[in-house]
Amino acid sequence: MRGRAKPWAVPYLQEHTELVYPTIEEGNAFLLQSPVYLEIGMGKGDFLIGLCQKQQGNYLGLERDLSILATAAKKIESLELPNVRLVGGDFDDLFPSLAHYRFDKIYLNFSDPWPKKRHAKRRLTYHERLKTIASLLNDGGRIIMKTDNPILYAFTLEEIPLAGLTIEESTDDYVFDDANDAMSEYEARFRGLGQNIHRIVIKR
Repeated sequence: MRGRAKPWAVPYLQEHTELVYPTIEEGNAFLLQSPVYLEIGMGKGDFLIGLCQKQQGNYLGLERDLSILATAAKKIESLELPNVRLVGGDFDDLFPSLAHYRFDKIYLNFSDPWPKKRHAKRRLTYHERLKTIASLLNDGGRIIMKTDNPILYAFTLEEIPLAGLTIEESTDDYVFDDANDAMSEYEARFRGLGQNIHRIVIKR
């Protein structure tokens, strides 16, 4: 669920370019360190914040909603996290700049399911887009997807081979791995409602 526009968000983002890069290129030094991880559609940042506190590495989050992006940036600022940085924008628009970098893991957490069939090509896991996302992986890298939506889960399982990729793991009832995973605000909410979480690990 997307929030209302917050009038303070854009001024805050403009004042905190050390946390939220205006462009991908401005994060060059950060993104060339290893390991580096990417979350596409990172929402309010709970997943990246939780994961970076458990595992070493640099974490980049992309979010197209600037009000939500600013909310995440405030959390990162308050926690003084040096290894989480953000960029605002849509993945398709940012990809030409992202293409210069490689990531060890790419996370897709509770992406918009675009439930109508005529909108299937808009889904992040549509095979052509999935192939594009996979091109950003280092050798041995993985795409890890979680969703509460069974239709998106089934759709993604069908799209993976069309993208020339391999399903390494899949489950429609993911048992949370506290030592190696973190929850987004969506996952916490859905688990609180007793909904199953679907998870897929994808490799090239």
